Amino acid sequence: MNSPRRVPLLIVLAVALLVVGVVSFLAKKGDNSQLPSALALNGRAESTALYCTGFSDQKLGESGRVIFLNTTNQSHLVTIDDVSDTGDATSKEVTLHAYQQFGFDPSAGMHGDYFGVGAQVSGGGVVGVQVTRRHTSEAPCISTGVTNWFGAGFDTTVGSSAILSVYNPTATPAVFNVSTFSSSGYVAPAKFQGYAVGSHSQAEIHLGTEIVNMRDVGVHVRVLRGSLDIVGLQQSGPTVSFNTGVNNASTSAIFPLVTTANNATAQIRLSNPGPTPANVTLKVTLAPFHVPNQTLSVPPYGSTVASITPNPAIPAGIASVVMNASHPVIAALATGTGNDVALSAPQSPEPEFLVGDFTGNGFDHVTVTNTSSRSISVSVVSLPNSRSGQPRTAQLRLSANSSQTLRSEFPTDPRLRGIDVIVAAPLPSLPALLVTATLPTRPAGMTVVSALDGR
Repeated sequence: MNSPRRVPLLIVLAVALLVVGVVSFLAKKGDNSQLPSALALNGRAESTALYCTGFSDQKLGESGRVIFLNTTNQSHLVTIDDVSDTGDATSKEVTLHAYQQFGFDPSAGMHGDYFGVGAQVSGGGVVGVQVTRRHTSEAPCISTGVTNWFGAGFDTTVGSSAILSVYNPTATPAVFNVSTFSSSGYVAPAKFQGYAVGSHSQAEIHLGTEIVNMRDVGVHVRVLRGSLDIVGLQQSGPTVSFNTGVNNASTSAIFPLVTTANNATAQIRLSNPGPTPANVTLKVTLAPFHVPNQTLSVPPYGSTVASITPNPAIPAGIASVVMNASHPVIAALATGTGNDVALSAPQSPEPEFLVGDFTGNGFDHVTVTNTSSRSISVSVVSLPNSRSGQPRTAQLRLSANSSQTLRSEFPTDPRLRGIDVIVAAPLPSLPALLVTATLPTRPAGMTVVSALDGR
């Protein structure tokens, strides 16, 4: 016999199941391949956070600077916490006035070997970037920790070192596992399982202690508890690079600026984290030449390298490389000369980017790419600052799946020296914009950096 008292209970259970379903859907919808956004340029947020890691003491070779830039016309108070792997910590407050930037070396005056930085900002519109001491790499600071991280292309052979720099930005301890994919297949060293990092603490995983004398190593970090800021540090001879990684393996990736210059090295390094072979096609575009597609297969839990330069089928210049794979893989671009290479991760499309001359040397190339199947309008706005003077605004029209240089928009200094530029496109159903740059090198294209896309 049905009781009237049971009806409200059934209604409550139905509502509870509906709420759980909605929350679960939203959580899954937000789990995409890009890293969390830090590019809050509208300035309307009450407060924002920025986290940076991947710094060492100068004697270890991976030292660098953190630079914070205020992209708004209002002042913001920034509280900066600097921690080391030995537990040393300092805190300071900095007021960033309109369009002002502030930079510092996290290792200065600190005890320890490796360092992480957390910053709390009153309001939005402040972005952060980390730059290596010799200007061989840049990486954006992120706004929240991640629970899944993949990186490709690491090298632990003699003369190189590969390190995962891990910063816990939360108030609770975090625990994670590390597994790798290489010519040795899948390896999950016991030493790298159940690794704990305390709250607001810094730690390092030296891959070479367990993955000995190996080239082209792919990495998966799975966070079991908490969330982390993770950056891969690759030291190859005198060159240090930041591999910012991605949240998930993917069947596609775009590398808009790949050098094919004489005496240069450019490789697409691929790792397969799955049990099925991945067939990969690389479409190389270098106008006005026709370059045949390159095809290769990445074995299960293994790695493969595709050589773009030197390659007798590809003329000298700057090419665009589009990767498509039959199963999700991890990709990285390795550029340099000989064995001395730097790693960079593929970008994810965003509606807005910031190009900042944080080294003071400008750029060899800055390219805007439309990844969508329809044309888009793009605004280019330079911020007023003491280095570049008055702002200027320009409009670009990009055809479907095309790229355009920013040099023509700044004829007085095509290298954009001292300029901070916001590049934005209206947001359709999905973000479609990529902005990529190369720092000045000889030969050109050795140092590929992503614009601040909010990773």
